Amino acid sequence: MKTPKNALLYIGFITTLLFLFVLAFSLAVNEKGVDLKKVALNFIFNFPMCLLLGYIDYKVIVYRQTKKDTYGIGKALTTDFLLTTLIVVPSSFIVHVLFTSDINIFMQLIPSVLLNCIIVMFIEILLYNQRQIENKMRLNRAEKEKAIYQFEVLKSQINPHFLFNSLNVLSSLVYHDAEKANLFVKNLSNIYRYLLTTQERSTVELEEELHFVKSYMFLEEIRFEENLIFHIENDKNMQHKKVIPASLQMLVENAIKHNISTSESPLIIHISINENGAIVSNNLQLRNYVVRNGIGLKNLEKQYAVYGKKIKIISGRTKFIVIIPFID
Repeated sequence: MKTPKNALLYIGFITTLLFLFVLAFSLAVNEKGVDLKKVALNFIFNFPMCLLLGYIDYKVIVYRQTKKDTYGIGKALTTDFLLTTLIVVPSSFIVHVLFTSDINIFMQLIPSVLLNCIIVMFIEILLYNQRQIENKMRLNRAEKEKAIYQFEVLKSQINPHFLFNSLNVLSSLVYHDAEKANLFVKNLSNIYRYLLTTQERSTVELEEELHFVKSYMFLEEIRFEENLIFHIENDKNMQHKKVIPASLQMLVENAIKHNISTSESPLIIHISINENGAIVSNNLQLRNYVVRNGIGLKNLEKQYAVYGKKIKIISGRTKFIVIIPFID
């Protein structure tokens, strides 16, 4: 058992069940009544073996479940009954042959099979209940982490610095390039529309995320001009793959936040898409005064971990690469 509480529950169940079995079969074979002394001796003799064989049952069931089979509940129970019976019952019979003079096969096998079936059923119920509790805790944790991640993403876009920089750029464009100012407003609107419409969604299609990233990069390219170079190498066959909302944008934003970009040394951000996932890379020219706590990236890693996926981070001397897997 995984916890002391489960172990105590299991021992208590085995103790009660074995005592009732010994008592019932004593009544069945003895017409004169129950000999409590024999019942007690029989119980003491069988108890250690019953615990051991029950433990073997548990290990067999857990091993079978770790194989992640696709059995239905009925087939799974039948398989566990057969597997454990084939192991436990012969072992029980051999012990009785070695330590007792009673070699009545029928009277030994029938109780063993029945006892084993009940123990297996109890273990199945115990493990099922444990899985339900773990699943509930995992879902609660996933929801909490999702809320934290979404809050961080939304906060990063609504923070005063982002709005201040965007409005500054917009005010300048209004006087010099009305057409570009109009495009700037539309892309800024696209950013907030995307954030608001995806905050309740766990995943989005890659195509949606890339449109969002393009809107975000349009604003940043106008702001940084030739100091920032941005490329997307897309694979049209992967457009319907799933990713977590704003995940690519967060990596792009991190690259801009943590690196210097000048006309002599522009920051180059490259996104490529292949069957392995979405790859975001940038040349490394780190700022000295930016706090690097890695909270955003850690939250993103937790989000993908919920789906059993792992983000790959490659940090070299001249390049920083993050590979985000698709969510099936």
